[in-house]
Amino acid sequence: MVLGFALLMVTAALFATSQSNAPGLQNAALVSGLVVTLLGLATLEFVVSDAGERILGRLGTIAFLVGSLGWVITDTLALHGVPWVFEFERTYVVLACFAVAAYGWAILRSGVLPLWVGRMAIGWSLGWAALYLSRLVTAPLGLNLMTFLFGLVLLRRSGPDSRSTLAREGG
Repeated sequence: MVLGFALLMVTAALFATSQSNAPGLQNAALVSGLVVTLLGLATLEFVVSDAGERILGRLGTIAFLVGSLGWVITDTLALHGVPWVFEFERTYVVLACFAVAAYGWAILRSGVLPLWVGRMAIGWSLGWAALYLSRLVTAPLGLNLMTFLFGLVLLRRSGPDSRSTLAREGG
């Protein structure tokens, strides 16, 4: 998820700096970032499932997959001259927000990560969805800060001192 976030930030930088100079590179970075993030979420699904939470992680993975698929399709079609369909981007944001909230809830129920991560994921995803849908923010990838956080905490958890760290943090 950390690598997926990095790729998505490359995507954001490419879109911000050159709308027309490198559309193939933008598309490749977007697709790569979303796929790598999806694979990370699927891995997190196994972690929460092993801890007893079998539904929320799966719902989150499916929601992220469907949202990403729509955005990738419209972005790829735009490379070939088909007009951009904003609704697919919006659908991605809504479904990705749902996915992150579902994972936040799964974290709270399973305890596989510190509880503050679950609470933050739910709050951030609900807040980001409201801001994006009201058009107060226009960055569709802002939500991915939470997938980055999931990845960082999982990496830290898998370190040599993971058991004592999780016990100290209430996770």
